Amino acid sequence: MLISAKGYDPRLPLPLLLTLLLAAPTAKALGDKEVAELGEKCEAAREVALAPIREQRVEACIEQKLRQPDHCRRYYKTYGNATVRGGVTPVMGYFYDLPECVEWINAREALRVSRSRI
Repeated sequence: MLISAKGYDPRLPLPLLLTLLLAAPTAKALGDKEVAELGEKCEAAREVALAPIREQRVEACIEQKLRQPDHCRRYYKTYGNATVRGGVTPVMGYFYDLPECVEWINAREALRVSRSRI
């Protein structure tokens, strides 16, 4: 019991606290370099996933013959990347839900939070 007949018992929470601290998963804080490396892995995975989609879009554009092939390649070169619509509204890019990207986003957020506690 945390509360005895005499009031609060300060001895009981210490073993409980130690047990919780030892049982809790330890998260290693990543630094700027590690977060940047995770970001590079994320972008590489996104490029692999986006390459066939971009190629399909380029081929469809060329087949329609509405634009020059070079224009189609330039236009779809960045297809799926994050953009800003109307100069104001950010539009999230594709495939940020890949495991590599989720790991990077979580690490980036943890680094931001760790810096805000200083």
